[in-house]
Amino acid sequence: MVEVRNLKDDEIAPAAPAWVLIQKDGDHFAVRGVAKGKTVDASFAPRGFDSAERAIKASVAWADLLEIPVIYVRDGGVDAR
Repeated sequence: MVEVRNLKDDEIAPAAPAWVLIQKDGDHFAVRGVAKGKTVDASFAPRGFDSAERAIKASVAWADLLEIPVIYVRDGGVDAR
């Protein structure tokens, strides 16, 4: 099961072997990550998402497929739990 964690604005996502980061980028939420030591492209949403909730929902299945244990979310107004 994939865990979703909030990051504070000044907190950096750990450089673990596998992770996904959802981060506000202008008016949308971008998704990027690392799986098995390599940067992976969030090609399922090249333009991002209009909300953190939608980005989380789509990223959970993606992370599960790639065996990524943690999705980090950086947005002060969203509670990932």
